[in-house]
Amino acid sequence: MQNSEPEETTTILDQAFSLMVDRAKSGDNEALIRILEEMQSEIDSLAGFLKLPKEEGIQEITTRFIEKIRG
Repeated sequence: MQNSEPEETTTILDQAFSLMVDRAKSGDNEALIRILEEMQSEIDSLAGFLKLPKEEGIQEITTRFIEKIRG
């Protein structure tokens, strides 16, 4: 399976995401919101694996994600 993005682009995106995480860890709420927006599709997908209604699963995953970043 071939990656659709060139390796350089992926590295730049990874670095930008890491920078955003660092900003969120430092208390930047806008950075945290941007991370959550970026991760939303993954969070929605993962919520389907929990033995909870989907909305509760999304809320649980989001809450724990924020705790990990801010913890």
